[in-house]
Amino acid sequence: CLKAIPERAEIVFYNTTLIEDTPPTFNVRRYSRKGEYVINLVFVSKAVLDNTVSMDIIFYEYLHNEYRRSFPEMHFKLCDLISSDPYVGQTIRDAGLSSCPILPGKHAITNMTFNHIIPSVWPFERGMTEFIVKHTQTSKVAVGKLFLKFKQ
Repeated sequence: CLKAIPERAEIVFYNTTLIEDTPPTFNVRRYSRKGEYVINLVFVSKAVLDNTVSMDIIFYEYLHNEYRRSFPEMHFKLCDLISSDPYVGQTIRDAGLSSCPILPGKHAITNMTFNHIIPSVWPFERGMTEFIVKHTQTSKVAVGKLFLKFKQ
């Protein structure tokens, strides 16, 4: 079984017209010494987020001291991702965000792990995942990065 171990997470950009000015939280935590690493995302939305919002998940391979774009990519409409995707969507539903559209207010997606979704063969051992959230009318909503290590 292949495990994805998150190392760190960061938010590169967020649009203050759709996300509240207080910075959203995107972090990696380990709650006990032998516990799994989990990913937490907390944000306050100002507008309704529905299928007009899309999410692009782009993988980068760590090679020769830099991250180079790799071939695995995923592209989703937000509500389709949350309601019907068996991989990333299942992880989001398990973490507590199960309804779409996302109404204005504070949302916490906590204790996300990716260990149950990764195929047994993965093309690289270290990498970065870039999450680009876009709206059809206002372009980018947010950009986040998650740095990962893959182990057998």
